[in-house]
Formats: sequence, structure tokens, C-alpha cells
Amino acid sequence: MDRSIEDILLDIRKGNSRNREWLIEQYRPFILRALRHVCKRKVEWNDDEASIGLIAFNEAINHYDSSHGKTFDNFAFMMIRRRLIDEFRKNGKISKFESLVLNSYDGFEFTASEISSSLEIYAQQESAATLTQELILYDERLQEYGIRLEELEKCSPSHQDARKQLIRIAKRFCENPEMKLYLERTKHLPLKEMTQYAGVSKKTLERNRKYLIALILIFSCDEFVHIRNKVSFSEIGE
Repeated sequence: MDRSIEDILLDIRKGNSRNREWLIEQYRPFILRALRHVCKRKVEWNDDEASIGLIAFNEAINHYDSSHGKTFDNFAFMMIRRRLIDEFRKNGKISKFESLVLNSYDGFEFTASEISSSLEIYAQQESAATLTQELILYDERLQEYGIRLEELEKCSPSHQDARKQLIRIAKRFCENPEMKLYLERTKHLPLKEMTQYAGVSKKTLERNRKYLIALILIFSCDEFVHIRNKVSFSEIGE
């Protein structure tokens, strides 16, 4: 069927149920990939999550509007993800976005649960897709360094002074192009060089490696500007 997705959706909304069935069949692999990405495990069609994914995909068919600048695929993924998160919450499960806690110096905290809530608000304002895609990309980038998003709460120092110190270290790190290049190439922190300005031991840097890398990615990568703005780290005086 050599037609644009917009034409197909228009026919469906006019009552063409055959086109709806055809489109769902074409997108079955996409729906499974989306479910597996969010659930972080293998999902099959006999799983409860598959039913949730189909419901969300049908909602995407009914509500997609190309004038808002999103592709249908991105909009459909967002709908599937939101439906799953709602189900996780209803069943008392914790999704991976609800375990991230990044804290600023002045005590302001922006948790992943708040990010998820913000996404729902942004969806009503037709601007959630960008932030959603950044969070997905951020999670994928963390995994390149052997870090899972859900680990970060456990990795986050319990004391504010310690968090403040790590934020300082991460910001100083981002000012050094050679260190950034080393991290990107090796996926390891240049601990010896960092001790020269960090004011903490190599052992302390190693113990906080995952949290530091998570901060460095947010501070240094242009791809995560919306996350950085959302988290709103305050400036920290030296």
C-alpha cells in the first residue's frame, strides 16, 4: 500500500476498519520493540503488556496529528510508554524512570517520578516527545558505560555535601576536552588526572563512578539539553 501514514489514518478515522487492522498488523514488530524497550525484558503477545501496547497504539491512531511536528512512530511510542507507566503505577510497580534522583546544591530535587509526571503535562501541551526521546537516548547512552538508569538512586550519595562535591567535580570535568575525549573513547574515568583537581581520593572517585558519569553526560551532551533544563541544577560556587 503506497500511501502516506496521514492518508491511512484519515481513512481509518472515516470508519475504514480494514485499514486499522492492516496498520496494526504492519506495526506489530514496532509495538513489541517499544514494549521491550520500556519494560527492559522480552515481551510476547500473550503477555499483559502486549494488550496495553495495542490499546495505546489504537489511541495513537485516533489522536495523531502531524501538524504538531512529530512523526507517527514517535507519537505511538510515547502513547505506549505512557500507558505502561500508568499500569506500573496502578499495580504498585516501579518503572525505571521512577528511580532516578538527581539533586542540586540548594536542595532542589527532581526525581524521575516527577519527570514522568512532567511528561504527562507536556503531552497535553503537545511537547512531550522531545523530552521522552531524550530520556530514552540518555538511558541508552548510560548503558554504553555499563550503567542502568534504575541504578542511579542507589548510586546517589545520601549526604547533600557529597552530592554538591560530585556536581562540582563533574562540571570541572566537562571543562576539560581531553578528559571528555578519554571518557568517550574508553568508557572509563581518568581517575588519576581527576584527583589533581577533585579534592578527593581516587578511591572516592571510583566509588562514585556511575553517578559522576551520569552527571557528566547531562552537563556535557547537547542531546540532553531538555533534561538539563528540567533538572535545573543550580550554579555552585567554587
